Amino acid sequence: MAGTIVEGRNVAEDRTLTPDFCIIGSGAAGGVCALKLTEAGFNVLVLEEGPNIPREKGPAPGQERKMLNEREVEMYKVLYQEGASRLTKNGGVKVLQGRCLGGGTAVNWSACLPPRLETLDEWQKRGLPFTRQNLDPYLHEVVNYLPVVRNDKYNTSARKFMHGCDRHAIPHDNLPNNTNNCRECGSCGVGCPYDRKMSGFVKWLPDAVSLGATIYTDTKVDRLVGNGDRITEVQAHFIDGKTRPTQRKLIVKPVKGVVLAAGAIGTPAVLLRSKLDLDGRVGKYTHIHPVTITIGKYPEPTLPAYGVPDNMWTPQFAAGPTGYLIETGSFFPVLSASATLQHGDELHRIMRDYYPNGAISYAHHTTGFDDKEKYGTVELDQNGDPELDYKIPKANVKPMQESLVMMARIHLAAGATSVYIMRNPPLEVKQGDTFDAIRKINFVEPQRSTIFTVHVMGGCQMHKDEKRRCVNNDFTFRGKKNLWVLDGSIFPTALGANPQVTIYSLALWGSREICEQNQATFKLNHQGGELPWKGY
Repeated sequence: MAGTIVEGRNVAEDRTLTPDFCIIGSGAAGGVCALKLTEAGFNVLVLEEGPNIPREKGPAPGQERKMLNEREVEMYKVLYQEGASRLTKNGGVKVLQGRCLGGGTAVNWSACLPPRLETLDEWQKRGLPFTRQNLDPYLHEVVNYLPVVRNDKYNTSARKFMHGCDRHAIPHDNLPNNTNNCRECGSCGVGCPYDRKMSGFVKWLPDAVSLGATIYTDTKVDRLVGNGDRITEVQAHFIDGKTRPTQRKLIVKPVKGVVLAAGAIGTPAVLLRSKLDLDGRVGKYTHIHPVTITIGKYPEPTLPAYGVPDNMWTPQFAAGPTGYLIETGSFFPVLSASATLQHGDELHRIMRDYYPNGAISYAHHTTGFDDKEKYGTVELDQNGDPELDYKIPKANVKPMQESLVMMARIHLAAGATSVYIMRNPPLEVKQGDTFDAIRKINFVEPQRSTIFTVHVMGGCQMHKDEKRRCVNNDFTFRGKKNLWVLDGSIFPTALGANPQVTIYSLALWGSREICEQNQATFKLNHQGGELPWKGY
């Protein structure tokens, strides 16, 4: 019997539900777990704080999701945490995270890379069981189910990047993604209205609902209530379209247990509100991939908002604990303008110069390998909402500077007349410049640089060290036999690659553990074939 999606904003009464499993979060991990546990025969309930994205024909040809209108300002408010304005506590890093059905899978740029081998080696040193070999069946399941493909429709940013890399003899390669007959509208970051990106609300979640799962959107989890070594109750409330409480409550009394899949900020927040902080371990050692950004200005119009955003990259500089991946994307005017931290005439000049003729490249920086560094901490503010306290580690400063230099060189070699460096105040470099100003950028002091992150990890670690471990190797939360954590919060370091595929794969592994612990059959249905990655 098919399940349903209930929009909490429309619920007019308090409710109590008794599913087998309650999954908190509908992103990469939550969607996988919902499907696999429902396949195994369990009665599954998913709670999502953000709104539903119903399948409803829109006015544009081929539009499958009417509410996804590709208008930046509206979509940021609807689809992102804090309207895409979430910052770290000191204001130094802008944190872009999905807050809607499908979570981050709904708004990411579709890049699909496996876990970095160097990172998995480090994780094994820290007691985690994962290797590329034993993850192989789960990687195959993800690649074949979505599917993950090598999309060779390159937008202007990708073509300029390839040209500049060739001039510098830098190897580059196709970056596989989870698109299917992509229309090249470039709107991945504001939700694909055409269902051409295989996000959670297109694949995992509707498949789970078709088998009987129930999803409540607009539902914010307040706390977990336990008795001894078990969680007995999930307390939540419904919110309206402006994220205000509706005064209607939801009580969930799971028969078998709870799966936390709310992300590396959301999962620690639920645990902290529930007083399950494990003597202060929860929320500690939170990691990000700091993102450095450059925009090259070219003589001809480039249509920078269009095309497949994220399908060209180089792993040339990825090695080591502070290495980085350079990738290409697409960019829209509102996000570009907000990144400048400028206003008035200077903002108008930058947008006239750099938006219509721009091509973007950016670098994801690996962090988290230094045991002596504290990295980030998720805390609760006075309202019980999470905030991330994070400072850029000193070891990452030079690689971040050098990534900007390298990206500037690539742009200039590709024919850019100048390169805009996302810094506060803005910095422009041209052919013949020494790049000394880039190498003096202070990334540690807040608001001196414009740094983004779209990947938050850690805060609820798997780890062999008793002083750090929050989650056991079977994905159970320490001290609770029926509470599992399946999302990126379990990472002991940053990954060093776009984490979507890794989270999917670990969620499959964790779903198998849950099934086995509850005497149910777990199946992988999409095996065989080759994986679309080369040498990474």
